[in-house]
Amino acid sequence: MKAANSLRRKLLRWLLVALTALVAVGILTDYFMALEPAREVYDQHLLKLAYNLERSLPDDPGEWHGAYPQIERSLLRSEQDNYDAAKAAIFDLQGQFLAGVADLPIQLPSADHKPYFYDAEYQGDPIRVVAIKSPVLDAVLYLAETTYKRNRLVQKTLIHMIVPELVFAVFSIVVLWVGVGRGLQPLAQIRAQINARSETDLSPMDEGKAPVEVREIIVALNSLLARLDRSLKLQNQFLANAAHQLRTPLAGLQMQLELASEQSPEERMQSHERMLVSTRRIVRLANQLLALARAEGEGEVNKFAELDISNAIEAMATEWLLRADAKSIDLGFDLYPAKVSGSLWQIQEMLANLVDNALRYTPMHGNITIRCKQQEQKVVIEVEDNGPGIPQDQHENVFNRFYRLDEDPEGCGLGLSIVREIVRHHGGQVTLQTPVHHGQGLLVRIQLPVMT
Repeated sequence: MKAANSLRRKLLRWLLVALTALVAVGILTDYFMALEPAREVYDQHLLKLAYNLERSLPDDPGEWHGAYPQIERSLLRSEQDNYDAAKAAIFDLQGQFLAGVADLPIQLPSADHKPYFYDAEYQGDPIRVVAIKSPVLDAVLYLAETTYKRNRLVQKTLIHMIVPELVFAVFSIVVLWVGVGRGLQPLAQIRAQINARSETDLSPMDEGKAPVEVREIIVALNSLLARLDRSLKLQNQFLANAAHQLRTPLAGLQMQLELASEQSPEERMQSHERMLVSTRRIVRLANQLLALARAEGEGEVNKFAELDISNAIEAMATEWLLRADAKSIDLGFDLYPAKVSGSLWQIQEMLANLVDNALRYTPMHGNITIRCKQQEQKVVIEVEDNGPGIPQDQHENVFNRFYRLDEDPEGCGLGLSIVREIVRHHGGQVTLQTPVHHGQGLLVRIQLPVMT
């Protein structure tokens, strides 16, 4: 099972990596800065001992070999402690052994007379060697000392440096753990506030005392809560209106059915007509409710594709012409290629609602014109009729759900709501106007972004 994605864990991981690197660099830096002076002190002591050895040798080189044991006992051993031992050797300038320890590892110094220090190994022990080219002896003097005391100093130095650094690291980890926890506490408080709320409480959260970073989250959350609150209110209003709109035709249908058995044939025929009207209204309302819910939803059916508005109109023209002919309405088309990116069924539903309204309210022998064209970066769709029109002060209200200007028994007040929702979904605008050349009627103009 995959571990939870913890913000605390991420912050501590990065901070601990940085702290570990910082402590390591600090220990190494302090170690080398402290070790070099100590090493210099030991090297100077070894060099001083070598010069003392040089001065202790007899003037006659032939006596060096015999005098060395006494010099070692009196000089080298007296200078040493219980940790290290010193050995010396003398070689001529050609590398031939003259006195001292013959198997001491040697390295010829440079041509100048500066002391030369190097590290080596003698009889399994690490040693530090100084080589001096003596103009007095006309030979090279090598003095070697084991490095146990030096290594002991290194260990002590490391311990003295690592222990405080480790204490500092542990203290820092505790501070980081507590600090990160305190820093993330506002998130825990937000979680507690959200968990304490009921599913109906969508009021904004208090952002006043929150840190800047958390405040941005609260602002975004409050914006989401506000949108959810508006959406829920619209849904509740929609459900209430839908229930009311369905209750009336269903109640009428039930009443007509109950009375039908007691009515005369003539009255039963009239009841049948009223039941048919109620049934049509219920069917129309149900279809439009489904269309509205479908337009507001997400899914494969609402995905956009390239389509031509003129082709969509032509595909539906036959049905409109039959309805127009039944009322002797002159239905005309003024179509030009107009490509948009949109959902085909939504565009067809939008056109169907506009033309249905025009055919429903345009009187006998009236005129309806459907147009589409591309104008600059917009696709313009117009449905114009010479019917009763809509008063100017009602242009905004008619887009509200279930709002009706008349008592048309088959109307349900959802047509223009569906049109506006589809237009909004396609990033366009819809406006209502009174046709100038008719002086009456209604001109619905829709502008959609052109297909690029």
